[in-house]
Amino acid sequence: MTHEIHETPWEPPPLPAEEFHRRGESTNINRAPYDVVSGVLFKRAAHIQRVRYTPAAPAPELPPPWQGHGETLVRWLFSEEEGSAEGLLEGASFVFLHDTTLAPGAATGMQAHPELDEILYVIAGVGQLHHRPTAGSPVFARVLRPGDAALIRAGEYHRVENTAPEAELRLLVLGLRSA
Repeated sequence: MTHEIHETPWEPPPLPAEEFHRRGESTNINRAPYDVVSGVLFKRAAHIQRVRYTPAAPAPELPPPWQGHGETLVRWLFSEEEGSAEGLLEGASFVFLHDTTLAPGAATGMQAHPELDEILYVIAGVGQLHHRPTAGSPVFARVLRPGDAALIRAGEYHRVENTAPEAELRLLVLGLRSA
């Protein structure tokens, strides 16, 4: 049996950078709901806070052609940087980053990585993330849309399916060795 989870659309207004970065605090950087009930920490694109930098990386020490200018909006998907740390991936080390494209109707097999956390970030297309926290537990299904992000913990079973009949599903997959 598969359980589908539905959310109410919501998108926060952009925050000024100085309100977003809070030195010495560990917080939900997006100040928005995310699902951890099914085991996967799932962030719907509309819930990921946009942060306004004016400009991003000003570089005032450089001559004018090399200084930052204008407005930049950044969506912080996950962070352990001081001032925006979530405490979700602290101490994890990089293993891989890959760009994955599933053909229409394609799916990965249900799999678990005993020592790796994975972050999935949807670039294009529509699909489903099937997640089973442990062998024998119920399978949860989440709709995947562009801009969505999911953190799957080491040892948890998961599968990605392209549910579109004619379009590819493209996502970035980041592997991190658990701390």
